[in-house]
Amino acid sequence: MFGSQILDVAIGLALLFLLLSLVCSSIKEGFETFAKYRSKDLERGLREMLNGPQATNILPKFYDHPLIYGLFRGRYDPHNPGNLPSYIPAKTFALTVLDLVKQEPDDSYLKKTLTPLIHAASNDFGRAQKNIEDWYNGSMDRVSGWYKRRTQIIIATLGFVIAFGFNVDTIDIARFLNVTPAARTALIAQATSTTLATGAALDGLSAAIRVTDIPIGWTANQTAVDKKIVWRALPDSVGAWILKIAGLLATGLAISLGAPFWFDVLNKFMVVRSTVKPEEKSQEEPSKA
Repeated sequence: MFGSQILDVAIGLALLFLLLSLVCSSIKEGFETFAKYRSKDLERGLREMLNGPQATNILPKFYDHPLIYGLFRGRYDPHNPGNLPSYIPAKTFALTVLDLVKQEPDDSYLKKTLTPLIHAASNDFGRAQKNIEDWYNGSMDRVSGWYKRRTQIIIATLGFVIAFGFNVDTIDIARFLNVTPAARTALIAQATSTTLATGAALDGLSAAIRVTDIPIGWTANQTAVDKKIVWRALPDSVGAWILKIAGLLATGLAISLGAPFWFDVLNKFMVVRSTVKPEEKSQEEPSKA
């Protein structure tokens, strides 16, 4: 029984971290859309691929090419790349540069780069196109790495801001769930229907707080007696502040792991619980004489 109680507390925490991570992901996506970083990252990656160390400016020709120009509105402006496409198919890229290289002088960076890729194809146009697509995809892996690192930084920052700003204390919440069976039961019920839909994350988090009264948020000016029972009260000693900061840091670190991580953890916990609970129920049933 005690082991299942710990498991239920762990499920409640995993659900909370999942919902908070989804909220942070939703905020991050809104920020990315507003700042148009994906378009800027792609433009930066193409600039490094096509311009080379000589900093030849072939990008205007690339973006003005009919195959690329139809993917975005307006004209190419190196000082305002936000209107550019955030994704270009590998086949479209390959066909575009194969067309552009015909207009380049023999000593141009683009022609020097594509020549070995074309020669390796042994005059087979399909193989040459595939080689260029592979070159492009390899470079886009690096661009994806920029996006992933920025995503991790943004979500981690949001996680710590939410933890400290709204008093989401892992230690206090775990203690609260441990002594509040009704809250554990409500969170378990919600965990069975939780998905990775970011649009419903805020609603799910609001419902969890409302139904279970999880101690999230700050409450100041409590009396000495109230502080012993009000989880949201400000700490009143150095030791309490140390414990509080530890709990808030734990929450920020947990959120920084991301929603997919906590979704997998929650699913594993639920599978374990589905096997533990039936065993406990069968043990609690009295034996028949």
